[in-house]
Amino acid sequence: MVVLLNAASPLSQGWRSLTAEYQRGLYFKKWAGSKLPFARVYSEDLSCHTAEQTSANHVHMERANHVHMERATEAPILAEVSFDKSKFDVPYNLLALRVPKQHSGSVSKALRGYVFDMPRVRHIIHDPADPDKRLIILSEEISDAGLSEIPAEKLASLSCITDFEVIPHQVVLDYDYWPADHILKGLLPRGCDIQSAFETIGHIAHLNIRDELAAYKHLIASVILEKNKPKIRTVLNKVGTISNQFRVPKFEVLAGDPCLVTEVKQYGAIFQLDYGLVYWNSRLEHEHKRLVSQFLPKQVICDMFAGIGPFAIPAARKGCIVYANDLNPDSVKYLKINTKINKVINRVHIFKMDARDFIRHITNPEAPISAAENQFKAAAKDKPQENEAVVLSCLTRDENRIYKSSRNDMDAQIDLEFGMPSEHIDHIIMNLPASALDFLDAFNGIFSKERWKGKLPCIHCYCFMRAHESTADVLKFAESVLGSTIVDPAIWEVRDVAPNKVMLCISFDLPEDVAFGVNKKIISTISAEQDTTKRPRLEARTCSSCS
Repeated sequence: MVVLLNAASPLSQGWRSLTAEYQRGLYFKKWAGSKLPFARVYSEDLSCHTAEQTSANHVHMERANHVHMERATEAPILAEVSFDKSKFDVPYNLLALRVPKQHSGSVSKALRGYVFDMPRVRHIIHDPADPDKRLIILSEEISDAGLSEIPAEKLASLSCITDFEVIPHQVVLDYDYWPADHILKGLLPRGCDIQSAFETIGHIAHLNIRDELAAYKHLIASVILEKNKPKIRTVLNKVGTISNQFRVPKFEVLAGDPCLVTEVKQYGAIFQLDYGLVYWNSRLEHEHKRLVSQFLPKQVICDMFAGIGPFAIPAARKGCIVYANDLNPDSVKYLKINTKINKVINRVHIFKMDARDFIRHITNPEAPISAAENQFKAAAKDKPQENEAVVLSCLTRDENRIYKSSRNDMDAQIDLEFGMPSEHIDHIIMNLPASALDFLDAFNGIFSKERWKGKLPCIHCYCFMRAHESTADVLKFAESVLGSTIVDPAIWEVRDVAPNKVMLCISFDLPEDVAFGVNKKIISTISAEQDTTKRPRLEARTCSSCS
């Protein structure tokens, strides 16, 4: 039986992890009184149990809720779970040929098919006994020191190359050699499905630990952290469902550095973010590229749910003029940072508004664009926010250099490039798949036919489709919210987000009767229903097969 004492971890010192919505990263609560013992016991089949505390200790912990909370930036790095790594050693007792180093390549080529062949293991190594010699490690199938398993013609050609000596040699494939899934298979109880896959966000590994593996989550995280250093410095797990206003998941840090400020690179753009405060999905990288590839330089792009800029920044780098909006103040903060880092600050107009208010604001000729310009310039010249020191402390040396170099131009005059959204918009992005369809009614009557120039904008609306639904059902619902027929839509299947749910992108030209408010009756009816209809409307869709 192996007893693993996490003596150096925050858990063993009476710390317990807590997550708080809209707060920075991970919080810890420190219990009053002396250190509370904490141990994990692994039996021979490595089933996991937590050492029980006495009932008095439980009462003591319950009464400790009044003590203060400290920020994650002040919390220690979580210690890794310890276990006996030697149990993964696999020795190979082999034979090797000792040859002069200048002939090692020729000998290896002559013995092709008869040398030790394991991924990431060299079969030509230095001879520890003689620096002028090399050892050619032979296959495990060669067991006779007389090399009788090797064909005579190969041995003859080998003798023509150089003299050699056959010696015994042992190769040990230890813990460092084996991948994470192999290690976890040896640590977890038999019959457990191994979970070693994760999403990478900068230095963060994002796990979704299944319920049946919850007892082993710290062990799994420790192995993943150790196997992916130095690229991965933090391993966290999503807890609960996304229920807050800004669609930001709740996380618990299982291993490594609790700081969630990181940097991500996508197709030449750099994004900094706090993964505990803003939404980011690395699996959408190809979708970001796909959609932006449809934009042309100088086009006007409207991003209603911009986040930290996965569409807005690449579009601006391409030469588009972007109007980007998000209601989450932390997303807006990092969007501003990312426009500076990527040197597109003069092409991205940033707003923090409700999406309906935003689209009506930028298309309303009564709201002068100059007002938005002045507001944006003032925001661009703001001094570093009070938590910018936290941002910098979590970044690597290179990331700090990029960030600070982008700040050198902060006080320079910003020459913003302006489109005229009230006169023309080329593309409108609605990347909020859980509820974007519900915002389609915001386009009713937003444009003036007298002012509008050119083709009406193309709408790119992201949404989910459940297993019991068809694309016809989704379109029917979209049309009911929009108040008009959608003609020739392009429906793109982005990815499977769950066994019974698919993410779609519906692209279509905004109908003229909607854009210019031709059908006033529809507009007024939808506006009246906004206050009485509860969201999400997606759950209220009617399947065509059920009607």
